[in-house]
Amino acid sequence: MEKTDFVILAAGRGERLWPITNHIPKTMVRILKKPLLEWIVESVYGHARKIIVVVGSKKEAVMEHFSKSRFADKIVFVTQEEQHGSAHALLQAEKLVEGKFVVLNGDNFFDPRFVDSFLDRISGEEWFLVGKIVEDKSAFGEIVAENGFLKRIDEKTGSQEPGIANTNAAFLPKEFFSLIRSLQPSVRGELEFTDALTAFAGKNKVRVIEFGGYWNDVGYFWNYLDASEFACNNLLEDDRRGKIEPNVVVNGKLHLGEGSMIRAPARIEGPVFIGKNSTVGPNSFLRNGAVVEDDCHVGSSEIKNSIIMSRSNAPHFNYVGDSVVCEDVNLGAGAITANLRFDNKIVFAEVKGKNVSSGKKKLGCVVGSGTKIGINVSITCGKMIGSDCKVYPRVFVKDNMPDGTVLTE
Repeated sequence: MEKTDFVILAAGRGERLWPITNHIPKTMVRILKKPLLEWIVESVYGHARKIIVVVGSKKEAVMEHFSKSRFADKIVFVTQEEQHGSAHALLQAEKLVEGKFVVLNGDNFFDPRFVDSFLDRISGEEWFLVGKIVEDKSAFGEIVAENGFLKRIDEKTGSQEPGIANTNAAFLPKEFFSLIRSLQPSVRGELEFTDALTAFAGKNKVRVIEFGGYWNDVGYFWNYLDASEFACNNLLEDDRRGKIEPNVVVNGKLHLGEGSMIRAPARIEGPVFIGKNSTVGPNSFLRNGAVVEDDCHVGSSEIKNSIIMSRSNAPHFNYVGDSVVCEDVNLGAGAITANLRFDNKIVFAEVKGKNVSSGKKKLGCVVGSGTKIGINVSITCGKMIGSDCKVYPRVFVKDNMPDGTVLTE
């Protein structure tokens, strides 16, 4: 197979993932402790002549991580100094691209078959765009095809029907950059990659490859949880390097990092991921999809399908279900997250001032980094607590909390 250049767009802010992206760019949000962007780089590394990463917001975190990685020899960074749209981001890579190239979004998550689905096609002259078959196309740009070729891309229509979501993964010629320079800004005032693709398809045949496997755009925190759950169930390897005391029950796959300990009695119902130098137990119950990163403490608590990021603690009688707890968070004794509405209806969340359906009946909350949660605090479904907040004891959190908020009652 002919090697080619890969351009990975990694300049976005990831505002819908607030407060998770307060301190890191969206591309560095971790799945099984590995950044989204690294999963992508790893999947294309062996097939790439060069990997051009377009960075922007919080670019230092991306550049520092990958300059020290085993992929550094093929990675070249280019900066989008001002954000003027996805096509504008791609345009920054023009001088580094040698010929035909593949473009990918750096903040998506997918199983390895996603890349495999098009690798055998990049040696030819047939341009293509990869689409993901979805049951609900309302949250995505929709690929409209005719006889297997791209006709146009319709931006989010709100129609809750099956369709082919645009993944922005495409194989294109270098001449595509000239087309971008001739684009007019969209109604948002940006140069849109989707507009460029539609214009290109008007003069060239662009094959639509329908991908039926796992792909996730990680738009909202519940999408992040979905991606983590998929990785736990399908990509996690049983690897137990830490210490497990006698009388600990472990069923299913367990990743236990170096320096970590599971103290008896405890029960692990895998797949479960525990990073380095963390302590779990005694009297802990970690259920399917629980991810506990480095330097954490989970005591007499239950964790289910949730991500506990590094240096955070759920030490005493906590329940964390279908939730994200960011770095340096402490949950006081008895603090719990509700993950099921009392009426069993779909959970909604307020994101950037809009009430957004998660499509889920079970969804907890997200707690931003550095936040302190007092004893016996209850957090209701779908709420988002910002970074560096303080929630006083016995408070019921029923609304989102901006960064730095202090809630006393």
